[in-house]
Amino acid sequence: MKKIIVACILGISVLSFIVAKQFLFKAEVNSENLGPTLAEVRNVKNELRYKHATGFFWADAAQSQKLYNGSEVFTGPSSEALLEMRNKDVIHVPAETLLRISENVQAGTLALNLERGSLHVEGKGHGKPLSVRVGNSDLVLKADAPYGLFAKKDASGQLTLSMASGSVTLENGDQKKTLGAGDALSIADPAASDKDDTDSGKQGEQDSAEGAGSGTSEVSAGGGGDIKIGPESEVKKAPALKMTEVVKEKLVLVEPAPKKVLYGQGLEFFRWKGGEGKKLTLQTSRTADFLTETRSEDVSEMKEAVIPKDLGAGEYYWRLVENTDGIPHFSDTRTFRIERLGSAKIGLPALTFKERGKWSLNVPVKDAKPGEKFHMQVGKNKGFDEIFDEYEGPEPLKSFLDVSGEYNIRVRKAYGNNLYSEWSDPAKVIVRPPLSAPLLSKTDEKIGTTGLSEMTLAWNPVPYAVDYLVQIAEGPKFSRILKNVVVANPPYELKHNESVPGYMRLVARSVEGEYSPPSEVYQIKGVIKGPSIEKKEVLPPIFDQPGSSPQFHLVWTHRDSAKKYRVELSRDPKMAGSQMLETENVEFFHNVSEEGWYYFRVWPVVDESKLFGLPTPILAVSYGKPAPLITPKLVTPKKSEVFLIPKGVPVSIKFSWTESPENEWYALEMARNPNFKDATEIRVEAMEYVLKKPIANGQWYFRVRGRNKYMASAWSETGVFYFGVSQ
Repeated sequence: MKKIIVACILGISVLSFIVAKQFLFKAEVNSENLGPTLAEVRNVKNELRYKHATGFFWADAAQSQKLYNGSEVFTGPSSEALLEMRNKDVIHVPAETLLRISENVQAGTLALNLERGSLHVEGKGHGKPLSVRVGNSDLVLKADAPYGLFAKKDASGQLTLSMASGSVTLENGDQKKTLGAGDALSIADPAASDKDDTDSGKQGEQDSAEGAGSGTSEVSAGGGGDIKIGPESEVKKAPALKMTEVVKEKLVLVEPAPKKVLYGQGLEFFRWKGGEGKKLTLQTSRTADFLTETRSEDVSEMKEAVIPKDLGAGEYYWRLVENTDGIPHFSDTRTFRIERLGSAKIGLPALTFKERGKWSLNVPVKDAKPGEKFHMQVGKNKGFDEIFDEYEGPEPLKSFLDVSGEYNIRVRKAYGNNLYSEWSDPAKVIVRPPLSAPLLSKTDEKIGTTGLSEMTLAWNPVPYAVDYLVQIAEGPKFSRILKNVVVANPPYELKHNESVPGYMRLVARSVEGEYSPPSEVYQIKGVIKGPSIEKKEVLPPIFDQPGSSPQFHLVWTHRDSAKKYRVELSRDPKMAGSQMLETENVEFFHNVSEEGWYYFRVWPVVDESKLFGLPTPILAVSYGKPAPLITPKLVTPKKSEVFLIPKGVPVSIKFSWTESPENEWYALEMARNPNFKDATEIRVEAMEYVLKKPIANGQWYFRVRGRNKYMASAWSETGVFYFGVSQ
């Protein structure tokens, strides 16, 4: 019964402890009370625990866990973690390391308080610098470029810094010390406590470690040895740190040379000098910080190591690490590149037409990179026994082909020093022969119903031609082409109305724009159209020429190629019973007698061996006797008006009358008798006339009528006036 009671009491105690730990002593607290984030967990392998400054217990950390001023992290056995600081520097925390992070606001740095274990800093060289807390002092790490720094605190409390890459300046008070790759320093705090205090610190460290492992006790803020981890408020002015150079034999990398390209042909070796009798590790990595894709090989007591054949293509970093006393000593870091000499793959070769019988060959290489060089061969047979052309160099891979036929192409990568990859699979192109001249024939020319010269062209299809050009030019050399007609296939009905005799030929054209030699040249006739009629009329008989008859009258523009003209005249609209009349002039008269419509057309008379002469369309003009002219009416002088002029005064008698349409002028007659015998006729081209010459005293008679070339109106009424000169 007592055993049961004891067991129940123990069970209740354990449950109470678990509940208290779960709900009363959480590691997570309100982040608003912790200040700004100083770091964040980026990657965790196995176990990483953390505790904030205000926390009681350790908790498991995961990726993206934020860390604040005073936060501590601890890695368990076979564990590691990556932390990214606020300034983007990366901290690699290996197994069994206890680290506290704090901020020195006055100095503007983030402090790494290493309680035990080691860490690797990959600095970016920008932003606020980091510092390492040593005792009560900060050792500031300043750099202008990326760097790698290893720090370790051993069981005795000794802190050692070893540069893996780049360079960094250490500042502590007025002290400055620059470390380069391969350099190492031992850092000590002169104000460190005596050995008993150190032993006590070590005991505290062990207790802290046990607490981190069990999750039931607290790691103290203070540390043993030379490093004390405490809040920034505890940092006080301390004496300068003691920095002692750790002298070790320099490790010299020999092969491969910096940036060497390896092609995997035969064995390649890593070679170095130094490190005899030491524990050496050869490290290769895809990244300069050696934090990812890293291989490590124990090369103690060796001077060389085979570069593994299974390394993939790409760039690699390599270095040696001497770690005899537990403090790594780094060589310089070198790079080399692996290239696999796989065969190049070519795309579809392209032929570009340059001119007749000449082509440019362009061969693309798949997945080619800038700066790569290639060796191309163009052969006349599949075995490449007969090489037509070769090229070695970067893209584009080009060749100039001026002989028709079949060509085979292959390409391989060129790496220099007579080093080449395997040949690509061959590709083939066929260079066609140039276009041949078409064999052209034609029918006789004739004038079609549309008034155009027509002929039928026929020819044999030309291989590789996509279409044809029918060309008409002024001369047989075709220096000035008048017309280009694109034709798809034979035969073709050519129609034209070029006004000058010319020459015609046929040219084939390829899809690339090549033109064949021309066909046989044929001379063709020009087409001269009928002249442009400027005036057409039938003129009445001339009034002043008794016995004259009406005249058919035409005026037209001259055609340069016309020797003379033929006028076809008929009374029928279909030109039945027409007359053919010729003239060498551009004005034509012909007597007619009948009233009504007259139909006509005009033909140019040309050299029919070179030209077609076409008539004008059928035109018409009508003739009818014109209506009589309207008789004008007298206005002045008034009937029986008296003009008595003093002697010596100029004569001025005004005659005027009304207008008579269709008149070209007026005839004014004056006489001393009413029958107008021996009358004086005056031609007046207006509707008034002023007499200024003296006339005989007495009574005068006058009358007026309208006139043109072909008619006269009736006389107006007779007017009378009296004229006299006073003494």
